[in-house]
Amino acid sequence: MENRRTIVLVLKNGKGFSFSDVQLIAKHIHGKWESDIRPRIICLWDQASEKYDLGWIEILPLRNKFPGTWTRIELYSPAMEEYRPFLYVDLDTAIIESLERIFELVTDPAMFIPLEDFYQKDKLATGLAWIPANSKKISSIWKAWKGEVRGSRMDKYLRKVVEPDMFWQNLTSKIISFKPKDAGTRAKLLEQLPKNTIMVCFHGKPRIPEAINIKWVDDYIKQEFIKAKVTVIIPYNRDRGWLKEAVESVPEGVQLLISQGEGNWPENFNKVLDQATGDYIKWLHEDDMLTPNSIADSIEAIESQGVDFIHGEAVEIYMNSGRPTKRYKPAIEKPTVADLLKRNIIHSATLMYKREVFEKFKMDETLNTAEEFEFNLRCLKAGMKIGYCAKPLAFYRRHKEQKVRVVPVSEKNKEREMVKSNYK
Repeated sequence: MENRRTIVLVLKNGKGFSFSDVQLIAKHIHGKWESDIRPRIICLWDQASEKYDLGWIEILPLRNKFPGTWTRIELYSPAMEEYRPFLYVDLDTAIIESLERIFELVTDPAMFIPLEDFYQKDKLATGLAWIPANSKKISSIWKAWKGEVRGSRMDKYLRKVVEPDMFWQNLTSKIISFKPKDAGTRAKLLEQLPKNTIMVCFHGKPRIPEAINIKWVDDYIKQEFIKAKVTVIIPYNRDRGWLKEAVESVPEGVQLLISQGEGNWPENFNKVLDQATGDYIKWLHEDDMLTPNSIADSIEAIESQGVDFIHGEAVEIYMNSGRPTKRYKPAIEKPTVADLLKRNIIHSATLMYKREVFEKFKMDETLNTAEEFEFNLRCLKAGMKIGYCAKPLAFYRRHKEQKVRVVPVSEKNKEREMVKSNYK
């Protein structure tokens, strides 16, 4: 995409870091981004076996198994040239203002711009770096490297083989250290961030999640960026073992209604609809989970396409068979009534509706297996518009206790054919 800015992260599991750190920083990068063209975020991860696009972030395999900061040597490899120029940001960085402020400082994209070490004047540090494209300096870093780890830190290696064109601190005073040497500055930082701070570099202990006794850090971790009001309803009869994970996947700032009862799924859903306060409403089965981008991307899809409801892609997880996860992509993005009568391609876990849809219709409580299928047919038959989000919006678990497995095939087919006959 033209003018799209690229940000690269590196995750090596262990040493206090996990994918939750990636989710935290990506949430703030996207949430504080101001322009309409969203950034491209790429994460090199040692647990990934292949390239994978989650919509809100792209995952690339981190091929090396080096310790500490040495994992970052891959940023300078020829394999990364197709993604350059990019901004590398250390996971242990709090994004306070939009990273667009950092990109705006790069007046010459051919420059190599790292951090200046917070404790050693004129010494390069690797926590934040502008990596230019087609750069002899970047090539020299890779060519000088012999494939060996010598010493504990990669920044010491870089200091020997390359001269920065500029330090970030020469360009702005709004990048600050969480552990400044000056005691007075440190005390003020623990109470309140300096005005107009762009980012805070934690660089070592404590990590961001370990500093929640500091109010602004705690607020940073809990901050959400959902602008519209959303209600998520989880209707269920009994917890099949994953309700806690379903609940935890719903972000803060979203109204969550958990509706348990002896009735069927449509009854449990309908009975709490009058409590929903959201401008947008979606259901979530108690054995599924929302992806981190689900709410924000669903809202964006509805609003940008001017539709009444949307569906999208899902990640299917096989819980019992040992089969790998599979990405479900519907064959038709904007199906009609006729399309659904031929084949129901809408993945239920991905749906989101405008509130007005439920002010007009409720779920059919006489149905047990085709309730969502019938509801979508009814919406389309009434002239409501469906849109599509080309990103994974839910994690869908496949397991032996699913309704599609425990209800007899004959019963499911009979109910589906009955629904179809009403819309032909």
